[in-house]
Amino acid sequence: MVYILRTHLKKKYLIQALKDVYGLGNSLCFRLCKSLGFQKYFLLKEITDEDIYHIDQLLENSKLTIKSDLQRTIKQKIDHLIGIRTYVGIRHGQGLPVRGQRTHTNARTCKNLRKLKR
Repeated sequence: MVYILRTHLKKKYLIQALKDVYGLGNSLCFRLCKSLGFQKYFLLKEITDEDIYHIDQLLENSKLTIKSDLQRTIKQKIDHLIGIRTYVGIRHGQGLPVRGQRTHTNARTCKNLRKLKR
């Protein structure tokens, strides 16, 4: 069992497994593995405790916002938009599509989620 930043990693390769951490994407995982000297297809079962420690230290010392910090900032930005009553904020509050999509025939998911909120 491999845990990095309190996230259980289940995939076969290290690059794919790091994408399970909220806030880490394809290019960031690739750069991280390259900077630590891992190959592109490094197996997760071959990782040592020392490697896990180095990955944790690199992620914690970087200026990236990941995991709960990133979720908190996104939530605060949405709450700010709702608070100042912008059009985007109103759409967020109503549970409708925000980016100008049509709602006459589409947006089923948004409308169903809106029913669940109430």
